[in-house]
Amino acid sequence: MRFVEEINVLRYYKPFIEAAGGVGQVKRALGWSTWYAVKWWDEVFSDIGLSSIRESVFARALYISLKIRGYVREDGHIKKRPEKPEYPTNSYAIEFVELHESFDRIGAVNVATNRADENTISIVYSTMLSQGWYKILRRTFLQLVGIERHQVIFEPIVKEGHDAMAVLEMHKPKLYIGFDYRRDNLELAAATLGVKPGECTKGICLIHASTICDAVHRIRNIAPWGVDAVLLLHTLYWLIDPVRELQCVAAVAGKNTQLLVGQQVVESTPGLLAMVVAMGAKHVFSWKGVENTLKAAGFSLQKRYLAYTPYYIAIWGR
Repeated sequence: MRFVEEINVLRYYKPFIEAAGGVGQVKRALGWSTWYAVKWWDEVFSDIGLSSIRESVFARALYISLKIRGYVREDGHIKKRPEKPEYPTNSYAIEFVELHESFDRIGAVNVATNRADENTISIVYSTMLSQGWYKILRRTFLQLVGIERHQVIFEPIVKEGHDAMAVLEMHKPKLYIGFDYRRDNLELAAATLGVKPGECTKGICLIHASTICDAVHRIRNIAPWGVDAVLLLHTLYWLIDPVRELQCVAAVAGKNTQLLVGQQVVESTPGLLAMVVAMGAKHVFSWKGVENTLKAAGFSLQKRYLAYTPYYIAIWGR
C-alpha cells in the first residue's frame, strides 16, 4: 500500500511537489512535522498522561498518528525519536516548517488542556490557509477532482472563504453555496468573496445555520434542482455529527452529484493534523474511517486518488 501511495502522490501531486522544491525538500518539511509531533506528544504525555487522549482531540490525533508510525507505544511512552531534520531551503517548505514553529510557541500542554489563547490559535490557522504551500495544495486538489466540470457547488463549512475563492479563480460556476455554523467564519468568507453574509449576491450564497441539516431548506430554495458537487476539502472533522449531516447533504444532491473529498487523516502528516484539529475540529479520522463514514451516510466510492499522502482524496457519489 505504501509503495502504491508513493507512486500515486508523484503522479497526482506533481505540481505541488515541484513548487515545494522537489521530493527532497518535501521530505525535509514533512520530517519536521513528525519531529514536532513527537515533541508535542512527549510534552503532553509527561504532563497529563494517557488520559489526555480522552479529553483532547489534539492529544488523540498525536497519539494515534504516532502510534501508527511506531513512534509511540500502546501505553503512551515514546518508543523511538526521529532525528532532527535539516532545515529546507525552498520558500514554500520553509513556510510549512515555520507554521509548526509558530504553533509550538503556543505550547502543546496549553492546547491539550484548553489553556491556549483561542485568538492566537485562530491567527495561526488563518496564516496557514493563506500560505503559499497551502494554496498550491488546495489548487492541485481542485484540479485533480475536476472542479471546472461543476456549475452548482455546495461547500459545507466554508471557513474563511479561501476554498471558494480558489474555485472562483479557476472557473465561474453558476452558483456557489457556502454554509458555516460559525458567524465569524461566514463574515470572513463574505469579506474574502466581496459579498454579504446571509444573502445571495453575484451567484454566491452564504448561509448560517447550526448544522447542514438546519440549512437544507434554504439550500433547496436556492437550488431546487439540486447541487452538482459538494466540496469537502478538510471538512469532515469539523462536522458535529458527520454521518447525520452527510445524510442531509444527500437531501440537496441531484442524481449525479459528486462529493469531492479531501481529508487529513491519522496516516497523514502528524504535526499538521494535530495543529488543524487543535483549531476546532470535532473528530479524528483514519482513511478507512472516512470511507466508512461516507458509506454509512449512503454514498459510494467512485474514484480514490490517494488514501493518505498528503491526505485522503477521492470522489464519491449517490
